[in-house]
Order: sequence, then structure tokens, then C-alpha cells
Amino acid sequence: MNTKTAPSAQPEAPTSTTPSRETTEYWLWAAAPDTSLTEDDRPFSGKWIWFTPLSLVDDSWTTIHAATEDGLLGHRSKAATLINTRTKSDDSRRPLCIYTRDWHDVDDVQRVLTNLRALGITDLLLYKTDSDTLNDRYGTGASTFVAPAAKQKLVIPKRTREALEHHHVARAQARRAAAVGRKAPAPKHT
Repeated sequence: MNTKTAPSAQPEAPTSTTPSRETTEYWLWAAAPDTSLTEDDRPFSGKWIWFTPLSLVDDSWTTIHAATEDGLLGHRSKAATLINTRTKSDDSRRPLCIYTRDWHDVDDVQRVLTNLRALGITDLLLYKTDSDTLNDRYGTGASTFVAPAAKQKLVIPKRTREALEHHHVARAQARRAAAVGRKAPAPKHT
């Protein structure tokens, strides 16, 4: 993993706000300007997931935290602390998650990926919807998008392409139905 820090993210001494020192919370959070950390997840939210080696988790979080607060990434980010472990997970890594509000907005998902790469993050990155996480969908095939190591362009798996096509068709049908409803003459009362 290659990483460089954002201009406002110079490494600092570990504190209780670094993943390796946090002992009471499972996640550390950062929010973009004008975003509340308590904002409810939207029905289509998702996140880029970067599985960071333990030896780099504090510096990596410093970079992601600063870039999120500077508005360069999604609306919020989180880092798993050392007390955050899952059964069958790799204990030598911790996930850092960078959220977007709507996974259907492929341009925004791509923008965040491009900015992650500009920060020097060259590892494989996986994007997953929050609904898949809530439905316990993990492992092979759970990614909505994939960014191979050092690549700027996201890969869109077949199931995601089909879901995006379905979403766009449904939205177009809803727009047409709304337009027809606006054009319908009002019934005459006698």
C-alpha cells in the first residue's frame, strides 16, 4: 500500500482518536462539511472499503479523516478500531469506509475513487451498498463496484449493471407517469 497524506493531514502522534489507541468505540468517524455524523443512512448509501494493514491504520485514517473533513471524499468516513473484529476476518487489517449517499450516482462513486487514488491509495478497493451490509451479504460477490489495485476506473459487475438498468427504467417510468398526471384534465363537476 502506498499512501501519501493530504495537505491538511500531516501525521501526528497517536491519540485516543487514532484507531490503534481507541479502546471504547468500534468505529471512529469523520464528516464532510455541512454533514452531521448522526445523519441517518439513506436508502441507497454505500461505501468504498479499504482494508488497511494494522501497521498503517493510524496514518491511513489521518489521511482519510482530513480528506473527508476537507470535502474531497464522500459525506462521511469511518475507521475500525483494534477492538473491532469479526469472526473469520483478517486480524492483520482493519477496514476504512468512505461513504457516498447514493450508489446509483456512478459519477459520484467514481469521483470519490478518483480522489482516493489522488491521495496515493493504490490498493484494491471494494464498494458495497449499506443495504447489502444490513442483509449480511459479505465475501465473494458482495461488492457493488470494484477498483483493482492502482486503477482509476471502477469495474461494474453484472449484477450491479442489471440493478442500475432496472433503477433507471423505474425512474423513467415514474417521471412519465407523473408527467401524464400533470397533463390530465381536471374532472368537471356538475
